[in-house]
Amino acid sequence: MNHMKPLCDLLFEFSSPERMNIMQSLLEERLKLSQVSKNLDMTVTEASRHLQRLSDLQLIEKDADGAFGPTPYGRAAVRLLAGLDFVSGNREYFLEHDILGLPEAAIDGIGALSNASLDTDTVRVIAYVNDMFQEAEEYMWVMSYTYSLPSAIPIVEERLEKGVTLRTIVPKDLVQQTRDPKTMLGPWRILPKLDLRMMITDKEAMCSLPSLNGKPDYTSFIGKDPRFHSWCKDLYMYYWEKAEPLLI
Repeated sequence: MNHMKPLCDLLFEFSSPERMNIMQSLLEERLKLSQVSKNLDMTVTEASRHLQRLSDLQLIEKDADGAFGPTPYGRAAVRLLAGLDFVSGNREYFLEHDILGLPEAAIDGIGALSNASLDTDTVRVIAYVNDMFQEAEEYMWVMSYTYSLPSAIPIVEERLEKGVTLRTIVPKDLVQQTRDPKTMLGPWRILPKLDLRMMITDKEAMCSLPSLNGKPDYTSFIGKDPRFHSWCKDLYMYYWEKAEPLLI
């Protein structure tokens, strides 16, 4: 499998925390050997050795002034490793949650969740969602497989009166179980099955990925980071376009 050698070489170089730290530093600013040594608390000899290895693999290059910076290839490699870094950093979570049923674009961009916060406290997550809706100024997007936020209904009604829009995606069986007009605000769409939960406003987002045990799960990624917010919006719109309008 000679075609795997470049990847193996790349992963081998990135297996060094020191070289990864150097790459991250050079992504922020170009540095000379002495600066790398000082900033990362290495001897000049150590820093020189790591810089040479990264240069040999064409991940970094040195300019005429002697400052090192990432090559376009180096930038791309670090960016694409973000997803693997995120998954490995949340190993326990991903032992209990499966993302392989998500669209490929969402899986490929999973590193966008790295700047979100993972919250395992159900009460705190519900309170966070209520606050999200309270602060929404343009829209509220809901996708859920349970009717589980009755405390949010008065807040949503109040925001709707202020001109904030609402859209909701639910699984077919949930609609068959309950058709309470009080909870069916705004346009609804239905999917045959649904195993993740998302709440998105114009300012922030919450996402609970599919749980392997099949039980309702409020362990959620939450936050206002632009990349995370964009990832959530794109994923929501993927399901919105697949879902069928619900006629109430």
